[in-house]
Amino acid sequence: MQLTQHTDYGLRLLIVLARSDGAPLSLVDFAREQGLSYNHIAKVARALGQHGYIISHRGRNGGVSLALPAQEIRIGDVVRALEFGMKLADCGNCALQNNCATSSLLAQALAAFLAILDRANLADMARDGPPAVRQWFPHLASSAGTAMP
Repeated sequence: MQLTQHTDYGLRLLIVLARSDGAPLSLVDFAREQGLSYNHIAKVARALGQHGYIISHRGRNGGVSLALPAQEIRIGDVVRALEFGMKLADCGNCALQNNCATSSLLAQALAAFLAILDRANLADMARDGPPAVRQWFPHLASSAGTAMP
C-alpha cells in the first residue's frame, strides 16, 4: 500500500509540529525546509485543520500548531482523514466481481493495515529515531536470531 503525497506531507507536518513543543510553525518555512511546494502544503494544512488536527494562528508570529496533544492523535485516524476514498483496488468496475474473493481479501488487508496504524499515536511517530516497533510487534523483537534496531 502506498499513501498519497497528500497524506505523506500531512504526516510530516504533524511530526514536525509534535516536535515543536507547541510553538506555531510557518507553513512557508516548513515547505522550504522540506523542499515541498507551499501551495501543496497549504492544501494539506487546510485538510488537517478541517479534521481538527491543527489550528491556524494569524499575525506576525503566526503559523499552525497542533489542536490536540500528540498522544491523542492516532496515526490511523489521520490516514483515514487524508486518504480520500481509500481502497486497494477498484473491484466495482471488474468483470470478475461476482465470482471473485479478491475484494473481501483486500478489505481485510486494508483493515489490518489501518489497525496497525491505530496502534501508534503522533507522539510515538515524533520520537527521534525509529518507532517503537518492539512495543507494537513484540513477536518481531528477534527474528532468526537477529535483534531489531
